[in-house]
Amino acid sequence: MFVYSYWNKICKELSENHNCILANQIIEQSQDVSWVVVKHDIETNVSKALKLAKIEAEYNIRATYYVQSYLLRENLSKLQEIASLGHEVTYHYDVLDSNNGNYTDAINEFSDTINRFKESGFTIQTVCPHGNPILNRDGWSSNKDFFRNQEISEKFSEILDIVVHLPLRLKRAYVYVSDASYSWKIISNIEYNDVKNNGDKEISDIFKILLQNKECLIISTHPHRWGSSKILIMIKIIFFRVVRFLARLVSNISFFKTIMSRYYYLAKKI
Repeated sequence: MFVYSYWNKICKELSENHNCILANQIIEQSQDVSWVVVKHDIETNVSKALKLAKIEAEYNIRATYYVQSYLLRENLSKLQEIASLGHEVTYHYDVLDSNNGNYTDAINEFSDTINRFKESGFTIQTVCPHGNPILNRDGWSSNKDFFRNQEISEKFSEILDIVVHLPLRLKRAYVYVSDASYSWKIISNIEYNDVKNNGDKEISDIFKILLQNKECLIISTHPHRWGSSKILIMIKIIFFRVVRFLARLVSNISFFKTIMSRYYYLAKKI
């Protein structure tokens, strides 16, 4: 259940039995040291992200918060408070989708946004691509294609894409667990699951992974889907699954598919 009391239990387990590091510390780790990275994709509702950040800080856990650019200006004080707790605050980009696959415009938006983060006091060492599952694309697979482009990777060589670059540069195995779609899943092919999904493995409880895993682990969450009330979370889960079922049902109808694609950005609100 995605309630704060449950996250409190997760953090207690992490603090007592695991070595938690920031995403920007992964590459520098020794090959014989296991670690856990807690990352959060902030797509809306920064207040809920701050709630998780405070819980983590109580257990001396530092996490990485990937923030969508439109949230930066009006939530600056909250994001700075998250950073003040020792967390990494950085960029959750979707520049290819927002520019309809135009790489020149995507590079310009990415550069401008990086500068805005820096001007706000945040150091950008790692980034994470955002997925938009109902968007129709023609000429690009997802936002991951941005850093798959060799010229772009070289242009922003000081930045590590936690999804695209890490599997190539880390040279060791790790497990990627996400709370996507209101359920815990082991993502089997995080680098290329937008091109070919080899089948994710759903798990009933993340504690099974925490207790069994002795290697390296990335835990990815979406803070806007967490809350205080179990009843409200259950209602949100039911609503999400109904909307997802209907979206899949009408996605084969070209008219509705076009409408959904036009308003793809609304999906991150639920």
